[in-house]
Amino acid sequence: MLPFEFIVTGSPVSLQTNNRTLLQNWKAKVRQAALDRLPVGASPIITPVRVIIAHYYKRQPPDIDNIIKPIIDGLNLVVYADDKQVTDLIVKRRNLKSLVNVQTIPAIIAQAFANDEPFVYVKIDVASEPFEL
Repeated sequence: MLPFEFIVTGSPVSLQTNNRTLLQNWKAKVRQAALDRLPVGASPIITPVRVIIAHYYKRQPPDIDNIIKPIIDGLNLVVYADDKQVTDLIVKRRNLKSLVNVQTIPAIIAQAFANDEPFVYVKIDVASEPFEL
């Protein structure tokens, strides 16, 4: 099943929001986006994983560190059994307006980019080796 990647359309919700309903709805949206891409009958992974999150935005985004936890939490019991399995994390933020060379990006990102809306790309893969940087 790995690597596994998917897109969540829309802007991520910050962990710091005072609107708990909005936060829970965002987690549910992340969860559903993952479920929509998972193979039928797939079980949550039980081994260590690396997660890559890339937020593509138009307007001033929330702090990058505040968007991580809701996404990671939304994948519990869907992609992996527990978010404690996440041993490697790469997080990026890119302005959609500043992207120039879109010919070299993965197809899944190119499709989302074509919609001209903010989105989050998530990729789950095998964790790197203990001494790999």
